[in-house]
This record gives sequence, structure tokens and C-alpha cells, in this order.
Amino acid sequence: MRERGFLVLGAALIGFVVVLALRAKPADPESRLPERFRLVGLINREQRTTAALRSEVEQLRRDVDAARDAASGQQTDTAALDDRLDDLRLHAGLVGLRGRGLRVTLDDSTLKESPSGNVNDLVIHSQDVQAVVNALWRSGAEAIALNGERLVSTSAVLCVGNTLLLNGTVHSPPFVAVAIGAERDRFEADALVRRLHRDAASFGLRFSVSGVNDASVPAYDGAVNLRHAEVAS
Repeated sequence: MRERGFLVLGAALIGFVVVLALRAKPADPESRLPERFRLVGLINREQRTTAALRSEVEQLRRDVDAARDAASGQQTDTAALDDRLDDLRLHAGLVGLRGRGLRVTLDDSTLKESPSGNVNDLVIHSQDVQAVVNALWRSGAEAIALNGERLVSTSAVLCVGNTLLLNGTVHSPPFVAVAIGAERDRFEADALVRRLHRDAASFGLRFSVSGVNDASVPAYDGAVNLRHAEVAS
């Protein structure tokens, strides 16, 4: 019985030692190294970490530079588009202009009776105004306003009784055309302009041409959408 008790006690002690061994943390190999060697290892690890971070930073810088270049290209494209849009607005008459040019005035005659016996010879007609406008364009005009209305590609000078319909507005004589860039010599040399001078002398019509150093033509402020007829369904 005594021997069996010793065996049981010995087995219990061995089991206790085994359990302690299993629960114990494994020893750190570096803990047995001198302190200066542990410091060298730490420095090496930090250097590797720093190198990795530096590589990441360089990549991020490359990404930023690429994004900046792309943005710069977009800004260049946007600037070119803005310039093109400004040019189109200018040619469409949506921008007011100032500069040297001509002022042409047309007005009905003050005569009570026409020398020809035709009272129509005493008034300014839409074709007379249109002749002046066409002559101004041919003489180099860059912009024209008629009674303050900017003429654009969709403008039409229409006769309504003894008045003109222009850009949806009604105008009575006198009709004053202001043209920037028009050259007087070229304008006066136009065949239709010479005819208007003759008619003015014959029927007392007012037809005057003068140069202007600082002419002003406003921007067109009407609708810019083109309208056209459609076949009824």
C-alpha cells in the first residue's frame, strides 16, 4: 500500500510539471543576445519599414503628378473651348462692339408732291434699307445695328406699311445704320449707294453718310433658336 501511494504521488508530480511546461511561453531567442545585437536588429527592421514607406510615398507623388498633368490638360482643353465659344459668340452677334465705322441715315422726303408724280418716290422703302445694309457688309463691316437693333444672320428687314419690322420690333423713319469696320470709299462706290444718292437729290430724300471714330453696336438680345416650318401631319 505504501509503495502504491508513492507511485500515485510521483505520477501527480510528473503531471503537474508537464502542465507547467505546456503553459510556459517559449523563450525569445533574441533575449539571449547581447543588447547591442538586439539594437542592430531593431534598426534593420525599421530601415526596411522606412524603405517601404518611402517607396509608397514616391508612388503617391507619381500619382499626384499624373493627376496634376491630367488636370492641366483638361484646363487647356477648357480654355481652348472657352476661346472657341467666345469666337462663336462674337460672330453670332452676341457681343457688343466699339470701333471706327460709318453712320448712314435714311429718311422720307419733306416734299409734298413727287416730281415723278409717284408718291412712293418720296418715302424710304425696305429695299432701300436693305440696299444700305448689303453695301455696308460689302464694304467690310464687322457689325451693324439698325435703329439700335443688332443685325445677325437671322435678321430680316421687312416692310410693314410705312414701317420696318426688324428682330420682332417695329421701326419708323428715320432709319439709322451704324456699321463698325465699314470703309467709306468702298461703301460710296457701291452701285446701289450711288443710286440712293441720285434718288435723294431728285426726290428730296434724306440720305447721309458720315464716318464715326467711336461707333458702338450693341449685342443681339433676341432669341437665338432657329425656327422653321414643318409639314403638317
